Amino acid sequence: MASLPGLVALVALVFTWVSVGQTGTQLRIAEQGQITSRFNEAVSHLGSESLDVRFGGIYALERIMQDSPRDQPRIISVLSAYVRTHTPVPTDGFPKMKPDGVPPPVDADVIAVAEVLAARPLGQDGQAEINWQSADLRGLFLESRYATRGGDEPPVPRYLPFGFANLVDADLRHAVFWGVDLNGAWCAGVNFAYAELIDVNLKNAQMQWADLTSVVLEDTSLRGADLSEAILVGANLIRADLRDATLDQADLSSADLYGANLRGADLGGSDLRRANLTGADLTGADLTGALLDGAKGVPAEVLDK
Repeated sequence: MASLPGLVALVALVFTWVSVGQTGTQLRIAEQGQITSRFNEAVSHLGSESLDVRFGGIYALERIMQDSPRDQPRIISVLSAYVRTHTPVPTDGFPKMKPDGVPPPVDADVIAVAEVLAARPLGQDGQAEINWQSADLRGLFLESRYATRGGDEPPVPRYLPFGFANLVDADLRHAVFWGVDLNGAWCAGVNFAYAELIDVNLKNAQMQWADLTSVVLEDTSLRGADLSEAILVGANLIRADLRDATLDQADLSSADLYGANLRGADLGGSDLRRANLTGADLTGADLTGALLDGAKGVPAEVLDK
């Protein structure tokens, strides 16, 4: 009988532990129920005719991503679908624009979605991808935000996370991307004509048949990218990193490749007429069948082949 008080205390402790566990489970269930209700309400707002209500839905989804990491993949999918359905490229495409043409303004709610996705928490995407396939995003402006290290150290750019995004057949003419990560992005058939892509990471991007007429890709990394049959007429590729890139059958006529790194690049059958290759590193590059009439800065050993 001497152990009875200890037994009573043990039973009380177990009862308390079970009660606390049940309370925690109930709280988690209630919290998930609230998240679900918030998600459903936010999505319903996206279909409103009122711009203000749609804004509310977009920013409500942003807050849910911050509060519930497990819901971030489906929110990425919802917001991506919102862009595709609200700004579709016509099946027959848009009329050609002049180099100095001004594209129509991007809808404010589409800009809000792009900014929300750019600022989303990292490492919570799961298998979700930003999918803007066949979206009309002419003139879209994306600029990296700068975080200060502290003290007297300079600010460090945070590359906007759009790696492996699906931009197939999207229209991004006259877009401006500064400090954007598009590593491994799917960009086949994308139209980046007259766009500015400064300090953009396009490593291993799939850009077959892309229209990059007069695009600015200065100091941009395209290492390992596939630009087969891409149009790069008059493109600014000054100091671009094109190591091991595939540029076979690409049209690079009149392109500026001053100081570009083309080591190991495949330029077979490419059109380099009137291109500027001054200071370009062509070590190990394949120029079989390339057109070089009027090209500047081509090493003599290349011309002798």
